[in-house]
Amino acid sequence: MATLLENLTDSLIETRHRYTLLKDNGIESMDTIYPAIPWNVELYYQLLATLPKEIVRLEQKIVNIENDL
Repeated sequence: MATLLENLTDSLIETRHRYTLLKDNGIESMDTIYPAIPWNVELYYQLLATLPKEIVRLEQKIVNIENDL
């Protein structure tokens, strides 16, 4: 359970970081965050819309696991 919690926490940190970079630096940050993925404006806005939801999902999952311990 501890490894799962560590992995989820790492994923949360990385997701928050990616979202902050996208939000603060604009579409140009796509090259840094996702270098292997050809980016476009549509993908950029899709990520801006979905990453906050993923952050909330990860936070909830972490809280649930911590409460079960």
